[in-house]
Amino acid sequence: MFKHSKLFISVGVAVSCMSSSVLAAGFQVNEHSANGLGRAFAGQAAMPENASVLATNPAAIGLFKKAEFSGAISFIDPNVDVSAQTNTSLMTEQGNVPVVSTESSEDNIADTALVPALFYTTPIDDKWSVGVGGFTTYGLRTDYSSDFEALHFADAAEVKSFTINPAVSYKVTDTLHLGLGVSATYAEAEINSAVSNSLTPILSQAVGQELPANASLFSLEGDDWGYGWNVGVFWQATESTHIALSYRAETELELDGDISSQIRSELNQPGKVDINLAAITELAVNQKINKRWSVQASAVFTDWSTFDKLEANLASGDDFLIKQEDFEDSWRGALGVTYKLDNAMTLRAGYAYDDGAVTTENRSLSIPDTDRQWITAGLTYSVTDTTAIDVGYAYLNGREAKVDKTRQIGPLTSTVTGTQSANAHILSVQVNTSF
Repeated sequence: MFKHSKLFISVGVAVSCMSSSVLAAGFQVNEHSANGLGRAFAGQAAMPENASVLATNPAAIGLFKKAEFSGAISFIDPNVDVSAQTNTSLMTEQGNVPVVSTESSEDNIADTALVPALFYTTPIDDKWSVGVGGFTTYGLRTDYSSDFEALHFADAAEVKSFTINPAVSYKVTDTLHLGLGVSATYAEAEINSAVSNSLTPILSQAVGQELPANASLFSLEGDDWGYGWNVGVFWQATESTHIALSYRAETELELDGDISSQIRSELNQPGKVDINLAAITELAVNQKINKRWSVQASAVFTDWSTFDKLEANLASGDDFLIKQEDFEDSWRGALGVTYKLDNAMTLRAGYAYDDGAVTTENRSLSIPDTDRQWITAGLTYSVTDTTAIDVGYAYLNGREAKVDKTRQIGPLTSTVTGTQSANAHILSVQVNTSF
């Protein structure tokens, strides 16, 4: 059985399907708001600055006295570079015989992207508020060139998805709000793997057929709707201390579509692949120091251990293991500061440390994931009493990570060793208005 694939996710929100390539744990996306980006999303669940807080904490929308609209767009410019050495051997009667050794590198495997987000909230009475958001919490897209000599470990793939999240908030007391939301996530995916140039003649001889360049080992196209829920608590502990706790449940997707292969004819049939979008828990604090200064902090836990493997369930009843992932749960810590310069201008800055979801043992070329640091800055400018513009910027610096994987391709055994390095620039702009 061929054991290869990769999963790269690009995200579309609301009516568009614009792609996203991001550097966050696993393939998580944080770009819900420009004001949040400016302080590295520190204290996000406890910061009802505008309607975008709905994505993180539905309880916080109960703090707004008027209808609120927020529309944001984030430009993401990632730079992910990979250096790899592959060694392949052929199983013969005399044992494993080395047949090819190659070195290759690839720069900028992650595409630049635009990620939109839209939110609307409104109070119903003095107790109830409702809202709806269109955004994403997960996404990644990556592409290797056709001459990359480790294509049997990583190639190009894409999943487009968006989440619609209606929510309601209830005011329990003057200082306590509870929130509940439901979400519907649509995703369509194309997942495939290919034969690298150096392996084409060797594999052609081994399987007894002439293979074209970059022949497909495995390809899946499919789509699905997944459903989930989220809850939140917003507590005004004192006039200067706000504490929030939020939880977004796991969303299960079963991508249903067609499977094909130029190597194995028995794979040319309908099939399904399960993908679990991990649950997210955030504890957030916003502490006001005086009329101008405040500090924010967040601890975010992502239950990545549910993403253990990619496996195709074929219409014939057979299971085809695409790739063992074995993600681990991850933490993200963030600290931010907010300074109100005057009635029109607010300034922000932040720092975050984002723990990767994979170990060296399980890291692959498919999903470039490692620990990363965020350094951010941003501002809000109030154009009128009811309309404001947010701008946020982040620089992400990922730790260089090692890759060491082995894969069986028919009679061939191939090993790849190498390194991944990554950084990214993110620029977000957002418009907020109340009415």
